[in-house]
Amino acid sequence: MAVHLLSYLNDQFTPGVIDQLSADLSETPAGTLKAVKGSLPILLGALTRRIQQTGGASSVITFLDKGDYGATPLDVSQVSDSQQKVAGTATAGHAFLDVLFDDKLTRTTELISTYSGLKPASSLTILELAGTILMGVLGRQDQEKGLTAHSLTALLMGQASEFRTAVPSGLDAVGSLLGFDELVSKTGPTTQVQGEDNFSGTVINPNIPKSDEGDRRRENVRWLRWALIAIAILIVALLVQKCSENQNSVDGVSTDSTSRVESNAVEDTSASTKRSIEEAHGQSADSTAPGALGTRDSSEKRP
Repeated sequence: MAVHLLSYLNDQFTPGVIDQLSADLSETPAGTLKAVKGSLPILLGALTRRIQQTGGASSVITFLDKGDYGATPLDVSQVSDSQQKVAGTATAGHAFLDVLFDDKLTRTTELISTYSGLKPASSLTILELAGTILMGVLGRQDQEKGLTAHSLTALLMGQASEFRTAVPSGLDAVGSLLGFDELVSKTGPTTQVQGEDNFSGTVINPNIPKSDEGDRRRENVRWLRWALIAIAILIVALLVQKCSENQNSVDGVSTDSTSRVESNAVEDTSASTKRSIEEAHGQSADSTAPGALGTRDSSEKRP
């Protein structure tokens, strides 16, 4: 079955994580838990409202395409044990929140802070932490499995009503601010709405619906990768061949290493050879010397 996003994020914030996070933020565990319970459905609702906008799903996919998720934690417990890790992870998710909330992020954070009793900065950190985890899940799915605008929309719209109803009553103002009245799940067979038979629901490989478009994207990436490798091999081969050719020391022109030039010292200048040449051609010296063929000099007398 498709990954249940709200439960998935809720499971990240165990009692141990809440206690650690409260200490890191210098907040009470009760207030921290309250902020978490309010932030998670708001985060998912904001994402769903974003993909409902014209071109919204494509813009989210474009953002995810650019990310590097090698250092993105799979679980909040991986970073909640120190203030430095919490701050670093929260910062990584801020750009994702900007995509989802646009200019309403500050006001949303203030409303969560008022509701939970936390400082606005603490409320923002919790929202950023949850955003980083969600971004990592979707980003890995995008880059490794071919998440598409269509499949992302199918996943979120299959659970939209639940995001709306999970927002605590004390945060109704956020629902009005972000237009959560439009969060209504589509009806239809589960396999069409959520793609339940596509992926297993694990942390590393959550069950998110895919489409033929995703398969084509992955195939194009594989084809391009092999084409680039082939081109690189060809370039290396040409460079090796070029470097192996002999070059002279003056202008780098390739020369034939098998050629050999005999010096004048080893030329055959014997009298018999000259006589043979003279009989065959009429002269034994330079053929470019002036005079008629067969004579070296018009004034020279033959013996």
